[in-house]
Amino acid sequence: MLRRVTLFAVTLMLCLPPGDADARRKKKRRSKTPEQYVYLDGTKERVFWNDGDSFRVLRGNRKGTKVRLSGYNTLESYGPVHFWGAFHGWKLYDLAKDGTKLARATVWDCRSLGPKDGYGRLLVECAELTKAILKAGFAHVMAINADANPVHLKIQAKAQADRRGIWKWGIPARIVTSIHSTDENKDNPKYKGTAYNRVVDTRTGGSWTIKHTVAFKPCDAWCNGGSCMVYVPFQVRFGKKRPVCAKKGRDNRMVANPSALGYPFKDKW
Repeated sequence: MLRRVTLFAVTLMLCLPPGDADARRKKKRRSKTPEQYVYLDGTKERVFWNDGDSFRVLRGNRKGTKVRLSGYNTLESYGPVHFWGAFHGWKLYDLAKDGTKLARATVWDCRSLGPKDGYGRLLVECAELTKAILKAGFAHVMAINADANPVHLKIQAKAQADRRGIWKWGIPARIVTSIHSTDENKDNPKYKGTAYNRVVDTRTGGSWTIKHTVAFKPCDAWCNGGSCMVYVPFQVRFGKKRPVCAKKGRDNRMVANPSALGYPFKDKW
């Protein structure tokens, strides 16, 4: 009897259109990811956390809304692009992923702050998540055009003193949080051949931009204040077109070149 049932099941699968089989496989993969929710302005929303400081609303009136958390920043999670102290890229990449797991593990209570950021994302505050992720050392305080929350700075200072998370093997004076190449703006007369990189002070949480005229190439790195970041253009951060520094195996351990601190440089791959 068991053999007949098995043969019937196999025959049925072979008779189904290929599209149906593909749809079943995709549905099975999605079902492995636990559903994620937040309370946003009192309404329970189904969301997907992209990383530890941003998510996207999946259903309801706000479906498709991209959200950025205010007050802190997690490291980039699309590849091993940060390094400082005794950290190489993969160590900090793993910690960025840990921050994402922490955000996904709880239904947080959040409130919108009104304005959108420069990337068109709704700014929100999730008070308890902010405290938890800073305490674990999976994020750092970041304030833009304002003073950082002193409570958050106190939590961060404790995490630094305890050498938790991203502070375990080094505390740079500043963290490079984004890099932009002049190639990105070559058709925009507003920038006139310039671009900017953003850095954040690890003591005050203050952030500012540094203008430059460098046309970065994929896998170039730029260092400031004791931390470095590898440049990966937005268009090739995911998929098969990712540059080698973003997808090479665990032997990819980019570290700072002492003779090039403060300047872009390219390691040999």
